[in-house]
Amino acid sequence: MEFHIGILPRQSVQHSLATAHAVEELGFAGVWIADSHSVMRDAYALLNVLAVQTRSIKLAAGVTPTGTRHPAVLANSWATLDELSGGRAILGVGTGDSAVINLGLRPEKLAAFEEKVKVIRALMRGEQVVYEGTKLEMPWSRCQVPIIMACSGPKSLQLGGRIADGVLFQVGADPAFVRYALENIRKGAESSGRGLQDLTLYMRLATAVNDDREKARREVRGYASVAAGTVFRTIPRAHFDDALWDDVERFKRGYDYTAHGSNRSRQAELLTDRILDAIAVAGTPDEAVARFRELAQLGMNGFVCPVGMDDPLPYLEVFAEKVVPKIMP
Repeated sequence: MEFHIGILPRQSVQHSLATAHAVEELGFAGVWIADSHSVMRDAYALLNVLAVQTRSIKLAAGVTPTGTRHPAVLANSWATLDELSGGRAILGVGTGDSAVINLGLRPEKLAAFEEKVKVIRALMRGEQVVYEGTKLEMPWSRCQVPIIMACSGPKSLQLGGRIADGVLFQVGADPAFVRYALENIRKGAESSGRGLQDLTLYMRLATAVNDDREKARREVRGYASVAAGTVFRTIPRAHFDDALWDDVERFKRGYDYTAHGSNRSRQAELLTDRILDAIAVAGTPDEAVARFRELAQLGMNGFVCPVGMDDPLPYLEVFAEKVVPKIMP
C-alpha cells in the first residue's frame, strides 16, 4: 500500500516544487503532476526539475493526454525522465479532459489511445514500430516505465485492465463506485489472460484532512469538483440514488473548465454535502482513517490524493502523521 500526492500546479513553479519536496520529506511514495497546459504550469518542466532535486519519490504525470503529443515525443520524454530520475518515472496517461477540452478538441478515441500506448511502450523498450505508415525507433532506450491508464468509464476501465501496467481510476469515495470500477478492470484484465493481481491499482481520491472538520471540507472543494466532473460524466446512472443524481445534474450544468481545479470556481460552490461525501475523503483524521481502511480492503495497491488548496502543507502534515501510519500494514 502506497500513498501518493497529486499536485495541481495552478500557482507558481516554486510553490509546486516546494510542495513536492514536502511530500518527499513527509514520507509519501510519489507525486503526480497534473498535465493541463491551459490552466496550469507545465508538468514536464516540473517533473524534470524534481528528477534531479529529489531522491526517492516516484515521479508521475497525473495525467498526460495522448491527444496533445505525438507518441514518439511521449516515449522520448518518459525514457529521458526515467534515466534522469534513476528509474523513478511513472507514465500516467489518459484520453484527455481539461487539457483537450480547453483546446477545442475531443478526448482520444479508445482505439487510437490503445495504438498510441503500444507505440510508446515499444519505443521505450528500444523496439522498432510502425505508426501511421512510418517506421519509428528510439534505439538508445531500454527502459520499462510503467504505463498507468487513467480511467472512469466502463469501456476505459476495461481497456486499462487489458493493456496497461496499472490503472489510476477516479470514481469517488463510495465503495459501491469502487466495486463498479474493479469489476470492469477485472473484465479487461481477464480478456488478456490476466487478473487484478497482475495490475497496479491506484485510486485517485480528492482528500483533505484537518483537525478542523469544516476547514478540511471547505478546502477540498477545488479538486473534488474536478473528480465530480469526471465521475458524473462516466459512471452509469444506475449506480446513483435519485437524490445524489439530482445534485449531480445541477453541478454538471454549472461546470466551467477554465476554472478547472480551483477552489474559487463556480462548480466548487455547487458541491452539496451528498456530492462531497460520495466523491471525497474530507474531515478529521479519525474520519479519514475509517474511510481509507474501508477502501483499502477492496484491494488497492495505492492512493493518489491530489491537494488543491492554496497552502497544502498543514494538510499534508496531518495526513502523514495521523492517517497514513494507521492504514499502512
